[in-house]
Amino acid sequence: MIKKKLLLLGITVPMLLLSADVAAQHPHDGHYRPDTTALKRTQRLGEVVVRGKYVDRVNKSAYNAVAIDTRKLRNTNLDLAHALDRVAGIKIREEGGVGSAVQLNLNGFTGQHVKVFIDGMPMDNSNTSFGLNNIPAGFASQLQVYKGVVPVDFGGDAIGGVINIVTDHSPRTYVDASYSYGSFNTHRSNIALGWTGKRGFVVRFNAYQNYSDNDYKVKTQWTDLSNSTISNEEGWFRRFHDRYHNEAVVLQAGLVNKSWANKLLFGLQYTHEYAQVQNANLMKIVFGGKLRKNWGLTPSLLYEKRNLFTRGLNLRLSARYDYTTTNNVDTLSRTYSWTGQWIPKASQGEGATSLAEFTGKTLTAVANLTYRIGDQHFFTLNETYINFHRHTTDNSANRAMTSAATFMRRINIKDITGLSYQFIPNTEWNATAFVKYYDTHVTGPVNVSQTTRAQYEEQQRHSQALGFGAAGTWTPWRDLQVKLSYERALRLPSEWELFGDGDYEEGDAVLKPEKSNNVNLNFNYEHTFADAHTIVAELGLNYRNIQDYIIRTINAKGVAVSTNHGHVLGKGFDAAVHYLYKDIFTIGGNYSMQNMRNRERYNANGALSVTFNNRVPNLPYAFGNMDASYTLKHVFGKYNKLTIGYDMRYVHRFYRSWSGDGAKLYVPEQYSHDANLTYSIYGGRYNISIEANNFTNSLLYDNYSLQKPGRNFAIKFRYSWSK
Repeated sequence: MIKKKLLLLGITVPMLLLSADVAAQHPHDGHYRPDTTALKRTQRLGEVVVRGKYVDRVNKSAYNAVAIDTRKLRNTNLDLAHALDRVAGIKIREEGGVGSAVQLNLNGFTGQHVKVFIDGMPMDNSNTSFGLNNIPAGFASQLQVYKGVVPVDFGGDAIGGVINIVTDHSPRTYVDASYSYGSFNTHRSNIALGWTGKRGFVVRFNAYQNYSDNDYKVKTQWTDLSNSTISNEEGWFRRFHDRYHNEAVVLQAGLVNKSWANKLLFGLQYTHEYAQVQNANLMKIVFGGKLRKNWGLTPSLLYEKRNLFTRGLNLRLSARYDYTTTNNVDTLSRTYSWTGQWIPKASQGEGATSLAEFTGKTLTAVANLTYRIGDQHFFTLNETYINFHRHTTDNSANRAMTSAATFMRRINIKDITGLSYQFIPNTEWNATAFVKYYDTHVTGPVNVSQTTRAQYEEQQRHSQALGFGAAGTWTPWRDLQVKLSYERALRLPSEWELFGDGDYEEGDAVLKPEKSNNVNLNFNYEHTFADAHTIVAELGLNYRNIQDYIIRTINAKGVAVSTNHGHVLGKGFDAAVHYLYKDIFTIGGNYSMQNMRNRERYNANGALSVTFNNRVPNLPYAFGNMDASYTLKHVFGKYNKLTIGYDMRYVHRFYRSWSGDGAKLYVPEQYSHDANLTYSIYGGRYNISIEANNFTNSLLYDNYSLQKPGRNFAIKFRYSWSK
C-alpha cells in the first residue's frame, strides 16, 4: 500500500504534473465528487508528490489538466507566469524584463486564446499590474491549467485553454513575508496575512510590489542620427528607458461555516503601475520619453452555500467590478537612437503623439449551480456575464491630437451559459457531456473608408453561437489512465483585439469570433516500486481545426494588428517523463511539438495563396524543459535542509513572418540554463535562496526581435509562520 506522504523534490521544477479535471476538482471546492478510495494515485509537482484519496478524485476525471502547487514555490523568485513555464505544452512568451508584456503559448494557442481566472472568476479586463507576470507565486495556493477542452465551470470563451489561479481559503492564521534583490536593480517584496476567528470571521491581506531598472544589454539595429536611417548591422546597447514598478494590495474579509452560508466574503483590490516604454513591438524602433501609467480599483463579492434547500444542491455566486484608468504619454519632439542620443523632430511625439487617458469599467458576474443525485450523476449549470465599457477622457490635449473615433463608444458584452452532465459509474471510468451558449454585443468605431484616408463610424454587432463537447476517461489498470475529450469551442475577440490599447496595439471592432474543433487524447502512466522509486510518464496528443483564426502581426512601424486569417489546422503532442527517488532526488523533462499551419488555399483575390500550408509565423512550435534537484537533510540542524536545483529550457528556431512571403528573419534556436540553491531553517520558518538565471548569458527571444535579459542573479529572504 502506498503511504500518504509529502516528497519535497527541490525548487527547480515547480510543477504538479497532475492529470485532472475541473469537474472533479472544481476550483470552488469539489464536495460533490465521490470518495474513491479504491485507488491511491500520485500527483506530481517536480517539487511535490502527494498521495491519497483526494488526488485520486482529481486524477480519475476526464479532462486534461495540469496543476501547480505554488505553495512550494514561495522560496523562489518565480511569478505565476514563470511557474507555468515549466509545464509540458506551455511556453511563456515575454517581451523583455520585469513588467514586460507576457503571453501564454498553450498547445499552439497563444495570447487571448488562453483565458485567466482567479477562483473561477474570469480576469478579462483586470489591470495589467495584476497579470500573471507580476503576481508572485506565493499569492496562490495552486495554479490549474486546462488544455484545449474547457469545462462549463469556467464560463469564459476560451478555445486554447484556461489558467485558474486558486487562492488559499484554508481556515488558519498565518504570516508569510519575503524580499528579494537581483540584477538590474530589481526589488521584489510580498506579504500575506490571514486570520480566522472561532466564530468564523475571516480576514486575508496580500500585498506585493516589483521594481526594476531593466537596464540589461541588448543586441539590435540602431538609428544613425546623422542621416535618420536604421543600420543593417547589430550592436550592443544598454537599455536606458525601461524602468518599471507596480504595486498591488488585496483585502478580503467575511464569514465562513455558517448555517446560511459556507462562505460570504467581501474583497477590495488596488493596483498601480508605472512603465517606461523603451521600444515598439520591433526592438530597432527605440524611444527615450514614452511611458504608461495605470491604476485600478476592484470590489468583489463571493457567496457559497452547500446543500441549498436539499442535499447535493450547491450554489456559488461571485461578482467583481474592475475600474481601471490608463494613461499613455508620448509628447517629446525627438528621435532617439539606442546610444541614448537624440535629435529634434519637427512633429510632436516619438511615435504616435498621445496624452490619451482612458477608463475601463467591467462588471463580471458568475452563477454556478451543481446538483448531485446519488454517487453517479452530477449536473452543473453555469452562467457568466461580462459587461465592458471603455471611455476616453475628453480633454483639450486629447481633442487636439486625436480623431473623432477616439471618443466613440467601446462596449463589449458577453453572456455565456453552460450545462453539463457527468456520469461516474465506478472508479474505472467516467464520462461528461456539455453544451455552451454564447451571446455577444459589440459597439465600437469601424473604418468605412474605401480609400487610404480613414473614416470611422460607430457600429454595433450582435452574434450568437452554440458550442458542445464530451470527455471520458478509462483506467484499464492501476498504473495507466487514458483520456479522450472533444469540444466545438468558440472564442469571442478580446477588448484589446477589438479596440486596441490606445498606443501600439491597433483594434478592429468587426473581428469575427473564432471557431475550433478541439480533440485531446492523453495517456498517463505512473508506477512506484520498492516504496522508493517512482516513474511518471505522460503523453498528450491534440488536434485543432480553427475557422476565422485571429492572428496578431507587427507592421513596419512596430504596431500590432489583429485580423481574422481564415482556416488554420493544428496537430501536436507533448510528452513528459520524471524519475523520483524518495524525497531526495528527481530528474526529468518534457518536450512539446505543435504544428499550426495555414489551410486557407486561396487569397482575397482568388489566386492560390503563397502561404498555403505555411506554419503560423512568430509562434514557437517545438520546445522543451529538463530539470533535476537534490535535497540534503539535517544540514547544520535537525530541521534544516539544503536543496540544489537545475533547469534547462530549449526553443527551436521559428520564422517571424510567413515563409511563403520570402521570410528571411527568424527567432533563433535557444538554450537557457538556470541554477538555484535554497536553505530552509527550522522546518521552513526561515529561508534563503540564491538563483542564477541564464547563467550562460545566451541571447533569448520570444516575440520578433524583442530580447530578454541575459545572465542575472537574485537572492531572496523569506519568513513563514502559521497555526
